[in-house]
Amino acid sequence: MSQHSESRRNFLRQLSCTLCAGGASAFIPQLELISSAAAQATVPGYRALVCVYLAGGNDAWNMVVPYDQTRYDIYRTSRSGTYDATTNPGGLALARPANTNQNIVNGADTYFMHPALAELRTLYNQGKLALLPNIGTLVRPITKAEYNATPAARPPQLYSHNDQEEFWHLGRTSSFNRGWGGLVADRVRGENVYQALSPCISIGGANRFEIGAQTFPYQMSSGGVSSLSGIGTTGASSQRATALQQLLDASYTSPYQQEYATILERSRDLYGVLNAGLATGGVGNIATTFPANNSLADQLKMVARMIKLSKRLGAGIEHKRQIYYVRFGGFDLHDNLIANNGHQNLLQRVSQALNAFWTALGEIDAFARDEVTTFTMSEFARTLSTNGNGSDHGWGSVQMVMGGKVQGGRFYGTFPDQALNGTVSFSRGQTIPSTSVDQMAATLARWMGVTSATELNTIFPNLPNFASSDLGFMLP
Repeated sequence: MSQHSESRRNFLRQLSCTLCAGGASAFIPQLELISSAAAQATVPGYRALVCVYLAGGNDAWNMVVPYDQTRYDIYRTSRSGTYDATTNPGGLALARPANTNQNIVNGADTYFMHPALAELRTLYNQGKLALLPNIGTLVRPITKAEYNATPAARPPQLYSHNDQEEFWHLGRTSSFNRGWGGLVADRVRGENVYQALSPCISIGGANRFEIGAQTFPYQMSSGGVSSLSGIGTTGASSQRATALQQLLDASYTSPYQQEYATILERSRDLYGVLNAGLATGGVGNIATTFPANNSLADQLKMVARMIKLSKRLGAGIEHKRQIYYVRFGGFDLHDNLIANNGHQNLLQRVSQALNAFWTALGEIDAFARDEVTTFTMSEFARTLSTNGNGSDHGWGSVQMVMGGKVQGGRFYGTFPDQALNGTVSFSRGQTIPSTSVDQMAATLARWMGVTSATELNTIFPNLPNFASSDLGFMLP
């Protein structure tokens, strides 16, 4: 009998005992976990998603640019010409490279990537990075005529940072208190051994993306976990530690007091496991050098360390499914998009950080690159036209997916016509998305083990409005 079959058998036996004993309060959560057991059976082994959130609205149209002269000229015109600090300081277009070193190919079409993305261009050409052009929040597919005639068909609060970030995190276009990452984790966490550690781990702070029905993100910093202040092994700190332990060991008649003690005790136990693994010489250490003075790299290094610790047998965690969240801001470039290398510096940090993370996954073990999929999200792209020194809030954008199981080296979706006020754009070049957040997220959820159409439609209620729930960029 396989380990997975035995796990499911034990789970169902325990569930039957719970129901026969009249444990009605446990009934609904346990039913939720039935789908977890089924999902884990279809995709055995470790799998992790890493969400890299580019906060502020990344100007993605300067990440990937058409290379052929006709389409490049449309791009350059819409971006108010090529930037020149003296003769055209308001221009946002990148110069077309004289050589083809920056080029990438998608089918019969040729593009070039921003020169700051050298590492990611290499990963794309190696087939480990895919690009999703013109993706954004959608209720359903919508034409420009429908946008103008039917306001209800539009996602609400377009161009609003807070609202559009929330919709990316939720995987839907209406208010909700749970994110699609957390809902996926609810369904696939069943075989994680150390359940005290949430399958959702944030190095980037609080977020809605990782909140599920039974899952709440465990937050930590890029420096690791923090201990209780003033609690130690000598002097007054030792006395405080003894007093705290006495409080935790006491019995309380109030359920609130007892639950508080239980949570604190569990938190201390979790700290002990993580701190031991992440300490100098612990199993969670890696040798890969990450770029300095790069907050995204610092966060991704901690993700790599946590993945190594979580996968290691005997280290106390042994998770099979994890979802990580990191955050890198500064992309709201209404000013200095090109001037002072504003956008270039941000993209360079992203490229170098993701490349170091890719290297670290190769260090962890022979399987880690195939077991971890990293993807970007951002509220929206920017207007193609200039505001004089930068760009303003747009809609459709370009996102990236990186991993050993990614069928990279190609685009998934339609690169838009970049003419201002064109068939899929408005007067300032805000493009109407041709691919929805829901489709990208559902493809990733399916790879994590949520293969039921019913489950996917529950997590992403707008998903049935689109032709496909699987964009095809993930291998099994």
